[in-house]
Amino acid sequence: MLDRFFSRGRARAAARRLAGSPTAANYAALAQIHAASGQLKEVIKVCEEGLRLFPDDCSLERLKDRATTITREDRVRDLQREIKRSPRPALWKELCSELLSAGHLTRAEKIAEQWYLCLQDIEALYYRASIRTERYFVDRRRDDARIALDFLSSCTGEGADTERVLRLSLSIYSKCGAWSEARTALARLLELSPGDPALEARFRTVAAMAEGGKSLDQALREVERTGKFVDDDVEFAQADSSTSIRPLLSELASQDGVNGAFYVRGGTALVQGPRGASAERYARGVRELVTSTRSFARRLGLGRPLEISLEGDFGSLSIRPGTLGAAAVWRAGPPSPHGDRALAELVGHDSRSTGGAG
Repeated sequence: MLDRFFSRGRARAAARRLAGSPTAANYAALAQIHAASGQLKEVIKVCEEGLRLFPDDCSLERLKDRATTITREDRVRDLQREIKRSPRPALWKELCSELLSAGHLTRAEKIAEQWYLCLQDIEALYYRASIRTERYFVDRRRDDARIALDFLSSCTGEGADTERVLRLSLSIYSKCGAWSEARTALARLLELSPGDPALEARFRTVAAMAEGGKSLDQALREVERTGKFVDDDVEFAQADSSTSIRPLLSELASQDGVNGAFYVRGGTALVQGPRGASAERYARGVRELVTSTRSFARRLGLGRPLEISLEGDFGSLSIRPGTLGAAAVWRAGPPSPHGDRALAELVGHDSRSTGGAG
């Protein structure tokens, strides 16, 4: 009781300081007081308000992410207990959605499989397809895409949402460049929504690319070999993430002992430190290291590499591959925990800015 009383007093004092001086530090201080008293919804609320004013503040983002994670884990445990008592489709669906939102693909897949075995629900098949699609978008393994498409082809019958199934299939075809299959999916979508101007425009574009294009198997193999989707470079050129990545990259490059900091995605690279031909050569080396490591991991079925580290006479090179791109730092000495955190922030910031997965 005393703890709650003093916590409320500290929260009121922190709220007054925030009202007098609405800084990112004061938002974080109020959020931390709420976190200490277990008021996680208030933590999320305060952090979201602060992030609207200070969208690049790392401390507010971390506090919000941590509170969201704990809240989600509590809800997952509640759902698991409720499912044991009364396994209903709505509970299974929410549990899968929570795990998917958290990026726990393996757990979500096991839950969706149990759901289907328990109830033979078409919705469970769709979730199994969604999870495999997410795995494919992360790991680029053609087997995941094939399994997702097999699940989708089984999502037929009473209660099936044909449009949703077609749109998920289309997302796979469009990412890997299987334009003939994409054209077929779009034609069926137009049958469901005749006259839709967006679908018609996309159909015309895809129909032109489908002539003489790759087969589905060829497209999937090409993505698995290169680790690149057909729109990776286009996404990077169009996204505004580079404007928010540059300051973080500059800050990392300014640290003591850092010879260079890099961010690469597709054929584009941001470099701080080396200049001219050296910058291009180093960026190309980082890109090739990431591509070959991802390719090797895919061939062995190891999933997505999370960290790459090299040490030698040159110093150390630490690379953090993300869902969309990769960040790297070259140091004169050994790796630094602070530098590793900065790399994680670079990759995480990019994913948030572009709406990606990791």
